[in-house]
Amino acid sequence: MKQYINTNKALFELCKLLKNKEWIALDTEFIREKNYYPKLCLVQIAAGDDVLACIDPLSISNLSPFIDILKDPSIIKVFHAAYQDLEIFYYLMDEVPAPIFDTQPAASVLGLGEQIGYARLVEELLNVSLEKSQSRTDWSRRPLSKKQIDYAIDDVKYLQKIYHLIYKKLENKQRLLWLESDFEHLTDSSTYEINLTSCWNRVKGRQVLKGRQLAVLQELAAWREEVAVKKDRPRRWIVNDDILVDLARRQPENLSQIQQIRNADDKHLKRYHQDWIRVIQKAKDIPKENWPTMPTKRKASASQDILVDLLMLVVKYQAKEHHISASFIATRKQVLKMVQEGRSSLSSDWRGALVNTAFADILSGRKEISVQNGEVVFQLRV
Repeated sequence: MKQYINTNKALFELCKLLKNKEWIALDTEFIREKNYYPKLCLVQIAAGDDVLACIDPLSISNLSPFIDILKDPSIIKVFHAAYQDLEIFYYLMDEVPAPIFDTQPAASVLGLGEQIGYARLVEELLNVSLEKSQSRTDWSRRPLSKKQIDYAIDDVKYLQKIYHLIYKKLENKQRLLWLESDFEHLTDSSTYEINLTSCWNRVKGRQVLKGRQLAVLQELAAWREEVAVKKDRPRRWIVNDDILVDLARRQPENLSQIQQIRNADDKHLKRYHQDWIRVIQKAKDIPKENWPTMPTKRKASASQDILVDLLMLVVKYQAKEHHISASFIATRKQVLKMVQEGRSSLSSDWRGALVNTAFADILSGRKEISVQNGEVVFQLRV
């Protein structure tokens, strides 16, 4: 039975039911166009035949019973493409719900497509076409119509069915352990923590800067992030990337020099002029050895290109053998990086388990790649 939970009492009663569940399927609806932090507008939950509900966090003053469920280590939280949902819950409760199961990477491990969308997965596994008419809904507006609630709840109604199907397939293929590292990353708090020192890497146009200019950009980007967090506004609303890059390139020392930068003298930005001068001066005092640097793109030699081509055959061969996407094991860029760094191992997770031994055998000359009856094979070198 579908429930719309919009009172503290109703939430308490729902959570009493959830306490006894081994797993719950979850999805969220949110908006973040005008805010730094995503604004949680709706939580959809399914857990067997007796729980199919929408929680309205905008109407409920005490979400602690639900947060307790999210924190419960005995309940598996099931998502599809979990990152954004987990990010929202991390900001809500200052930790990440665990344990989790994410049907998107799980589907990839089964060869159902890399980063497959929810609607396509439902159609693939259940032969059901989902309604799409409410995809542009403003979920912060109230009241929600029955059609909107039905649309939202479909995301978990079918998710719980998909979970059982995928879990069984993974169990039969003995691939459940393949997903451990993916799920560990998703439930690691550091995945969602704000890192002020790396914000400059998101600034468009940073490629034109070098040396001290990058140090200035790093400080300006960190300043912007702090202001955006404090005001809970998108970082581009504080100051756009073009102005940050120009400030870092020119490094103005006074208001007159700031006024010469295009759009920097906008009336909405004048409040920040003194901050920029202060931040730029601070950045100029950073020792050269602490300046950030752009990642160096090492051009592959002709020999490295050939070697990567050879190793990508291993990746494609293993992908074919296990009926999964080759790019989900490794991309050419990842294999090239491995070769340039002088490594023979791709990674320590299931992806590496599929190719590391073969890579080492090929690189050491113990095995060779040949074609027999039109098929690629790996065999010991005679």
